[in-house]
Amino acid sequence: MTYKSARLNIRLPEEDLQELEGIRERTGLQTVSDVVRQAIESFLHDEVATWNAEKISAIVPAALMEDVEMFVGSGDAADVSQAVTLALTGWVEDRKRYYMEGREALRQKVSQAIDERDARKGMARTASRMRVQ
Repeated sequence: MTYKSARLNIRLPEEDLQELEGIRERTGLQTVSDVVRQAIESFLHDEVATWNAEKISAIVPAALMEDVEMFVGSGDAADVSQAVTLALTGWVEDRKRYYMEGREALRQKVSQAIDERDARKGMARTASRMRVQ
């Protein structure tokens, strides 16, 4: 299979180059370029979920953190970050439902009030006509 590729020239500190050489030897890859290609491919695929994300920091009660870690340990989430993301997603969806349902209930009340007002006006007009006759 043929694919188009480009050549990159990069400068690295000597220590990093030695580390890459050590990785090449341990993994059995033929060249340092193979190590770099594999690292870039791994980064592109493994880190894609974090590219459109924001990092937050929160102070959490110890008891709650213990529960989160217990649930992560039992396999309910891959890690604490995923557990927090799942929890926040549920909370945000709950808030959206609450406000959307509240908005709909408000619309219904306003519509009902308008209908009642119109009915009262109609009855008042009818009563005044009856008095005139």
